[in-house]
Amino acid sequence: MIKTETKADYHILGRSFWETLISGAVFFILFYLYLWLVIEPNLIYHCAGEISNFPVFYKGWHFFNELVRQPGELVGYQSAFFSQLFYISWAGALVLTLHALAIYLCTLCILKSVKAVQLYAVGFLGPILLIVTYNKYIYYFDTAMAFLAALFFCCIYIKAAFKNKLSAVSLFLVLSVFLYIVAAGAFLLFAFVCGVYEIFFRRYWLAGILCFVSAAVIPYCLGVFVYGTSLIDAYCELLPISWKIISFPDRKIAIEAVYALYLFLPLFLIILGVWNLVFCRRNLDLCGRGNNYLEQSGTDKKDRKQKLKRKPQSKDENYFRRFRLGYIVEFLLILIIAVVVVFYSYDYKRKALFEVDYYASRGKWRKVLEAAQRYPNSVYVNHYNYRALYHLGRLPYEMFRYPQNVRSLFLSSQEDVFEHWKRFGTYFDLGFVNHCECALVESLEIYGEHPEILKRLAMIRMAKGDIGTARVYLGALSKMLFYSDWAENYLKLLDSEPNLSSDKEIQRLRTLMPERDKGAIHFPVEEILTELLEKDRKNRMAFEYLMALYMLTNNLEKFVDNIGRLNDFNHPEIPRYYEEALLTYMYTHKKRVKGLGYEISSQSQNRFNRFLLTADKYGTNEKAAFAELAQKFGDTYFFYYVYAFSGVKR
Repeated sequence: MIKTETKADYHILGRSFWETLISGAVFFILFYLYLWLVIEPNLIYHCAGEISNFPVFYKGWHFFNELVRQPGELVGYQSAFFSQLFYISWAGALVLTLHALAIYLCTLCILKSVKAVQLYAVGFLGPILLIVTYNKYIYYFDTAMAFLAALFFCCIYIKAAFKNKLSAVSLFLVLSVFLYIVAAGAFLLFAFVCGVYEIFFRRYWLAGILCFVSAAVIPYCLGVFVYGTSLIDAYCELLPISWKIISFPDRKIAIEAVYALYLFLPLFLIILGVWNLVFCRRNLDLCGRGNNYLEQSGTDKKDRKQKLKRKPQSKDENYFRRFRLGYIVEFLLILIIAVVVVFYSYDYKRKALFEVDYYASRGKWRKVLEAAQRYPNSVYVNHYNYRALYHLGRLPYEMFRYPQNVRSLFLSSQEDVFEHWKRFGTYFDLGFVNHCECALVESLEIYGEHPEILKRLAMIRMAKGDIGTARVYLGALSKMLFYSDWAENYLKLLDSEPNLSSDKEIQRLRTLMPERDKGAIHFPVEEILTELLEKDRKNRMAFEYLMALYMLTNNLEKFVDNIGRLNDFNHPEIPRYYEEALLTYMYTHKKRVKGLGYEISSQSQNRFNRFLLTADKYGTNEKAAFAELAQKFGDTYFFYYVYAFSGVKR
């Protein structure tokens, strides 16, 4: 027999329907706007070489049949599909908001069933914890979807509220089997919540014990014996304690927030259940103002007659009376807590890493420089700075306005051995095709079949004339939601023009790529840049990176040896930092550089003379001179040459 709703049940957790609706609407509108305008889910979709578990999704039944063969893979498939909408920022924010809203509503349903009338604010805890994970730009969406599935099944079981114990047990077993197939390890949360509910709120101890026992038995029977999964995966798949998360440092960022997401409701129910057993023996709720109390109060006939005699109030008066000041203060407190959590968990540095890579992949170079300002001392952000300045034609004019690190130029040090994703864009732009392909294949192993990786691999294979392999990559891209048009256009072009002689990017790569290979990861940067220039003397990026390398290492002899290559690019004048490097060389080596074909500008000469005069005031005490020189000349090569430091803007 299913319990029927009473009139009092139309008040959600002791609040009127409209009060609950308004508070929820305000919270989740702000939630959506924050995700859309601040977090920008398209950055999470892009991954930026920072998220290694973002799912791939292909259109068609074949992919569905291949994927959905183990417990939990149905939630995994669903999560992979909805995750693709992150590609469009507003759509991704909507998906995440609806997901958080569903968690909120399920939590309200459970709280209502246990008559926690004053603690409706607990419903907002799940969405607030989710915000923490989004602030860290990490992917837990599949784990959070499994959590939602478990909550939803809890609501089904609790709302059914069978009085017949056998019927309750039957319903629990049916829901358990289905939920385990759908959400794997998240079934443990369902079993635990149902067990706590039976013991503390329905006083069915035997049913509660059965729920706890099933948490041990069902994963073993279904997972290990029926599906043949490993013992660990049978119990932990899609849980935040899964080895697929905790074994990878980049996947367990902010993992504490996901633990809290899974634990807050069971712990709350246990605390509430113990409280009721100890303090609420008369079947009142938490603070003595539960539904039973509300039903008992006002039952006296005299009170009813007095209420009937009262003069009816206007609709506006009734509205403001219902919308109590205490309720407003309570909701404002929830918002304040959410804002504080958002403020302290927001990782602007990590967002900068995502932004520079995202904008670089789309050729939005000015936005790369803007985003880089939020994390100027990062080695990886500066790596993208070089690319942006080159593409904007400003590398030899503005590079020392930013913090410099020779490691940033190619990320070829031992510390960057696994940063394949961050390197392949630079290699691709340079025409350093073989190393680009190597970095892409390594990235494919780490990050999976991400469309950005497949696109570059297809381009390289076409540039090398390996059309068969290129078609494989293009065929995979043609089954992805937002890349099919790009892939199909190239497939059509290959049918009509196999040599791709009309494609400018393919021809550029063929012109630039060197004919000899170097070491796979660690290679002589200077040597490969020189080889790129030998293959194509007008490879401007190779030239500017080579000159930047010499300046960053203060190797001015080789800088001077190569300055003559400037004539290959028809510069109207010597770029500013090349002039400053030449003046530094002539001053330190007491030599003049002849045969330039250019005159060093009077502005650079005056700047150098003022630098020397300022430095002479402090004699040989470079530390004492630092503050004044940094203030006046912090963006010059002179200052970098002395202090190996730059980016101090005046």
